[in-house]
Amino acid sequence: MAETLAELVTADKMIAAPAEWSRVNRCLELKLPLEIAGLVEEQFFFRATALAQLPDEQVTFQLEYHGTNIPGGNGPLCRFEWNPKKPHDNKGRGPVELRFFTQTGSHFHSFEDNWCEANGALLRDNLPISRPISHDIQGFTECLEFVGNLFRIKSIGVVKTPEWVLDLGVWN
Repeated sequence: MAETLAELVTADKMIAAPAEWSRVNRCLELKLPLEIAGLVEEQFFFRATALAQLPDEQVTFQLEYHGTNIPGGNGPLCRFEWNPKKPHDNKGRGPVELRFFTQTGSHFHSFEDNWCEANGALLRDNLPISRPISHDIQGFTECLEFVGNLFRIKSIGVVKTPEWVLDLGVWN
């Protein structure tokens, strides 16, 4: 079992139990337990969310820890946002080259950028620091492969494409 949050993030992982996307209001969500070295890590998950009516836009993937056995944070550990609808600004935080830089495309909130060694914990405000991603991702399958590599999830291929709802409106 992992002893630090960093070990959870950097370890090679497998999805312990594949599941279907579920509909929650206007969103599609997926929350999957993860295993490391053949053991399911208690309260450690891979989460994905998407807006039901926006295929290939505003899709978020993150690693989350919701336990109390490992000190340093409870909630998201790192996050990748693919084709977000709103820009992200680090608001003067993080490396000099990223401060006050508006990121309009896909970006990654890494564990390393959001970990405060002095406090032994993640920064407050839900992973406030991110970096732009220059890789041009074409479609959900390619995005999933990218996320699998980024998060070190070896069995990412078990995740199915969300069943987006295409609302063409009602004609009277």
